[in-house]
Amino acid sequence: MSSRAAQAPSTPVDHTALRGEEWVHRFGLTERFAHWWTVSLVATALLTGLALGDDAEGGPMLTAHVGAVVLIGVGLVLALVLGNTRALLTATYHLFTVDRRDAAWVRAHLPGAAKRHEPDEWGMFNPGQKVLAWALSLAVTAVVVTGIQAWQAGEGEGSLHGAAVLVAMVLLGCHVFMAVVNPSTRPALAGMVLGRVRRSWAEQHHGGWLHDRELARKQPRR
Repeated sequence: MSSRAAQAPSTPVDHTALRGEEWVHRFGLTERFAHWWTVSLVATALLTGLALGDDAEGGPMLTAHVGAVVLIGVGLVLALVLGNTRALLTATYHLFTVDRRDAAWVRAHLPGAAKRHEPDEWGMFNPGQKVLAWALSLAVTAVVVTGIQAWQAGEGEGSLHGAAVLVAMVLLGCHVFMAVVNPSTRPALAGMVLGRVRRSWAEQHHGGWLHDRELARKQPRR
């Protein structure tokens, strides 16, 4: 064996093969709209709220702040009524419920567990995505509730409201980091931009979802 061959750690990546790799559908237009609409308006509400500070008497900034909060609900209702209701409700169900794979992951990570739960067994969403979705939803709800309470009491921003805003911003930052920066989860962004992901990535990170999806496609239509 030549010295050059001995130094080669691995086979070079075939970028042509990657470009020709099969893609699988992950999210439709309705799910993507609901995601981007919610994330962008939550960010708008948080940023305009910070810009307001204690001065929340009126003006265009307050209008933008309140309008962003109201439009979150309006957009989601329109997505349910005018979009693919079944797809949106299915994705929401899988995101906010715990399935047998999540329970197996918890059992596998208990002290003394003998078997680790591999990531390729996950369904449509993994436990980390579900925990973040729950935490962010609760934080945004807390922001809205404490904001209304502070406004009614005439307390300006309010300590509870400010704390809720801080928590929501940290969680939203975690979501952006996982979607854009973290190498292992960054490929998932294609699902929310293009509606599809590479099959190899889906097999590695959401093999259970991919298996269920292909099994459903093979079922005879009634």
